Amino acid sequence: MKKTAVLSILVVGALALILPVTAQAGVIQLKLGHVAPAEESYAKAAVLFAERVKNYTDGNVQVQVFPNSLLGNQRDLLEGVQLGTVDITLTSSAVLSGFLPRTLVFDLPFIFRDAAHVYKVVDGPLAKDIYAGDEQKKMKVIDSWENGFRDISNNKRPIEKPDDMKGIKIRVMENKMYIEMFKALGAEPTPMARGELFTALQTGTVDAQDNPIGQTYTSRFYEVQKYITLSGHTYSPEPVVFSLATWKKIPANYQAAILKASAEARKYNRELNASLQQDYIQKCKEKGMVVTILSPQQKKMFQEKMMPVWDMFADKIGKDLIQKIQNTK
Repeated sequence: MKKTAVLSILVVGALALILPVTAQAGVIQLKLGHVAPAEESYAKAAVLFAERVKNYTDGNVQVQVFPNSLLGNQRDLLEGVQLGTVDITLTSSAVLSGFLPRTLVFDLPFIFRDAAHVYKVVDGPLAKDIYAGDEQKKMKVIDSWENGFRDISNNKRPIEKPDDMKGIKIRVMENKMYIEMFKALGAEPTPMARGELFTALQTGTVDAQDNPIGQTYTSRFYEVQKYITLSGHTYSPEPVVFSLATWKKIPANYQAAILKASAEARKYNRELNASLQQDYIQKCKEKGMVVTILSPQQKKMFQEKMMPVWDMFADKIGKDLIQKIQNTK
């Protein structure tokens, strides 16, 4: 095969990964990128979402899912959404807050009492308040799926009280609140993209990380981590973020179909997370991890130690929003 022909094939293959919404024979093709492994609950929800969108639009809208950071890290994906080179992404509030500051509210330690409290907030009118300004940032947040409540794993010792975190090098998301949160516990936080984490744990660049236990398991962190503490210190939603340019190109009837598909994927995502929680605890134990479950009294110790973070970020988030969330029953 001639060199020019080979080059042409490579170029076409590369473009297939980066080109945004396209229409072929009347079919709207969308690319959805996220950073989770395909086994993770919201990654499975993304596959269901794609299936339902295709079904509800009679095949006229098709979503191709790229998991596991294939299209870049979370910041890359959000910037791609803004530019219109990525159609849809599932992202964390920690990274999204760099674009929409009020989403920092999700990262306030222990602001949510439980999952029911979260759902009343994100499924209700407060969601518009939290995601306010999305269209000015060339985004369209259409839904809130979930990653879940975050837990701490490490390879040094069981974490049972705040002082146990002293001196531990922990990877955090690229978010100032997470940095300050773990500094308050005496840890040494290191911002790092998700795709770099396994190697960093393996080589000792960091000792610890925080993610929901399901993601800790599906990412095989048990291979490089001995201890996990079910701290539930923050809740990570997984907002479904469209490129505003893409969204505006989609006919209204197909937009409605997409919203319906997203709602069904969200329900599946949450139910899967809830049903697998105990299963993941057992699986982590079977892989040799020591699992620590904090009592309410122990959680209160962590909460009190982290409370200064609330004061640092209250003005940026909006004290009114914080109060509304706390008052939600």
